[in-house]
Amino acid sequence: MRFEFISKYSSPVRPVVKLCRYLDVSTSGYYKWLNREPTLRDRYNAELKCFLKDESERQHCVPGYRKLYEAAISYGFICNKKRIQRLLQSLGYRSRASKKRHGCAPKQKLGFPAFNLLDRKFSVSQPNRVWTSDITQVRCSEGWQYLCVVLDLYSRKVISWSTSRINNAELVVRSLKKAWERRRPDGSQLMFHSDQGVQYTSEMTMRWLYKRGITISMSRKGNCWDNACSESFFAQYKKEWISCLGQLSREEMTMQSRLYIDGYYNPIRRHGTLGGKSPIDFELSN
Repeated sequence: MRFEFISKYSSPVRPVVKLCRYLDVSTSGYYKWLNREPTLRDRYNAELKCFLKDESERQHCVPGYRKLYEAAISYGFICNKKRIQRLLQSLGYRSRASKKRHGCAPKQKLGFPAFNLLDRKFSVSQPNRVWTSDITQVRCSEGWQYLCVVLDLYSRKVISWSTSRINNAELVVRSLKKAWERRRPDGSQLMFHSDQGVQYTSEMTMRWLYKRGITISMSRKGNCWDNACSESFFAQYKKEWISCLGQLSREEMTMQSRLYIDGYYNPIRRHGTLGGKSPIDFELSN
């Protein structure tokens, strides 16, 4: 394995001598391995790889490793499926019929989750003291579409929201930026509460919050009741609106989210915790 690594990654910038010293192998041993005669297994694998390459091209790169395994056995090769899979991977082969994954987020750098400082104290006496956030998903005709919201616990108003086909930290930060521009809060007096999802514990989100002096609070792991207000909003959003609309496209889902949040939830929908007032009416009367 170490000799193979040296053979693959050696270059003028990374000479063989340095790599051998770093991996604790002798230079002479490496060159002996490099100039060795191919073993019977190596020759057999080379012959099998040539067959797999020709056969996959003959079948227009449609079959997967199982079909190519059956073809190799029919041709007379003695091997198993794992060997076929390994050799195809070394060739960089991928079936044209394999499912492509769309909307997969790249790996995100994560920070450490914060403590549950909110501790289910959902009654807040002033605006811009506690914001909560969460993300939900809606199945659309093209695939999943994600909705991120930021609520002010004082009035339960959705102060910002964003949609995306990818569920990542950029979706959260985009929502936070909108909320910050609209409310202009004092970061030192603001607490931001969320769950421990990777979108919220990511380095991007944490850096954005720390830069503005915002106190970070997170629900305990696996305890949705710690973020009950955001969870309750999404339950009403799906029950009162989305479930009545049937199959939507991603564009239609975004449009319907705007209609629900900006056209119904914030200005019209009455809340028992607000004395039967809508979020906007509650803020205007206090």
